Amino acid sequence: MNQGCRRNPGVLICPLPDGSWGVGRDLADDIDATDQRMNSRAFGARPASWLLSFALWGSSLPGWAQPAVGIEERVANTSLLIDLNAGPPPTISASGLFSDVTAQIPSPGLIPYSVNSQLWSDGAHKTRFLALPGTTQVEFSPDGAWGFPANSVLVKNFYLDTIRDDPDSRRIVETRFLVKVGDSHEWRGFSYRWNQAGTDAELLPSGWTERYTIVDPEAPGGETHVDYTFPAREDCGRCHTFGGGPVLGLRTAQLNGVHDYGGVITHQLRTLNHIGLFSRDIGEDYSGFPRWEDPQTETESLEGRARSYLASNCSPCHHPGGLRRTEIDLRYDTPLAQTRTVGVPSQLDDLGGINRSIISPGDAANSVLPLRMMALDNRRMPPLASGIVDARGAALVSRWIDALGTPTSVRGDHAAPDTFTLRAVYPNPFNAWTTMAFSLGEAGHVKLAIHDAAGRRVRSLVSAVREPGHHRVSWDGRDETGARAASGVYLISLQAGTNFRTRKLTLLK
Repeated sequence: MNQGCRRNPGVLICPLPDGSWGVGRDLADDIDATDQRMNSRAFGARPASWLLSFALWGSSLPGWAQPAVGIEERVANTSLLIDLNAGPPPTISASGLFSDVTAQIPSPGLIPYSVNSQLWSDGAHKTRFLALPGTTQVEFSPDGAWGFPANSVLVKNFYLDTIRDDPDSRRIVETRFLVKVGDSHEWRGFSYRWNQAGTDAELLPSGWTERYTIVDPEAPGGETHVDYTFPAREDCGRCHTFGGGPVLGLRTAQLNGVHDYGGVITHQLRTLNHIGLFSRDIGEDYSGFPRWEDPQTETESLEGRARSYLASNCSPCHHPGGLRRTEIDLRYDTPLAQTRTVGVPSQLDDLGGINRSIISPGDAANSVLPLRMMALDNRRMPPLASGIVDARGAALVSRWIDALGTPTSVRGDHAAPDTFTLRAVYPNPFNAWTTMAFSLGEAGHVKLAIHDAAGRRVRSLVSAVREPGHHRVSWDGRDETGARAASGVYLISLQAGTNFRTRKLTLLK
């Protein structure tokens, strides 16, 4: 089966080469996985030209191809009802969120959803629910903010794998509520910390940091630690702002995609429309609605994925009228040339570089934006509730910047360099991955390696011919066998012909 295909009962939904979706009968053996296209036999006896092609779902599907809905009928929410005039519930068990708290079974009437582009939360896994009083409805807007009834509650549960990459070891650590204050425009956030047994969670009066131990066979000593941050109530208001929108996830561009409803994978907007969540019928065709790409889906465009990531992780603060100390605009729909980032020097800090731009096209290693994502000190972005670098997110943004083209003439290094230099190493110290930049004045065989304090080679990163110009290479803190290297000071060695340079590098755990 095509790797990107999804099954519903009797129906197969597959991405087509143009980025749209096709729907056909579930005849998996007839899918040509080689060229990522669907064979016409998946559509009965119809020719390949009959393939249904549309952005997400079409508006005129034959009856047999109609995808299932994730929820057949809406149930009134009579459990999770919060009126902040009486204050937030003191515990999760008192809130009515779960019908079975220990098993974390949602109460009837709660509506699950997911977003296309997630906020990085130090590797935590999340589930999300919407709780509206009774069967009240949402005012839908395709490209603006949705209108929510009084006392609406948005729920987000956070889980950590206590054994790295083992879903069976997953345990709940936090629940957050975002509650609308009556019928006003104000929303307030609250955080609940779960006990070790996972039997209940208590409302936190202020921010909190707790260390969790993660079993990791690849780590020195067989374990790592996560210093998990629970945000203070005032921290919620720093992201959920009036200018950026108090509700960040529940918007059309984020929900314009599929959700797994307990094994039934289908379009969220279609399901929400089917159960009457919206105050008007929004139809079956969502191809004209905005949609943010999933940053981790390789079949999506690189630019779309990077802009989507920045929109969900950075634009709540970085938008017009947001932070006073910087004027960049990282909203998804803002044209790149109008973001005030390309070729624009940082207004705050070059992070140890010289004449760095926020985005230096073609030169991510000299761009402040991804470097801040990799920082672990007070220059880190985002600055709230995160102490672990999102290596995949930073790599995505760096790849996008590198693909933007020749570095801007603002920096004046678009020509081949005249000298051999081991340039920036950032971040340093680091704990997830770091990037080394070097320049060559002429072509030649290059060797770049990492050595421990005793001079023993830990990892060879480059051993190949490189052309004149500026180059970058990243190290993920692993040795030649793929095991995680121990904390300590390392030496970077760069050799090209008779030229040789070294730099110190510190790995922290």
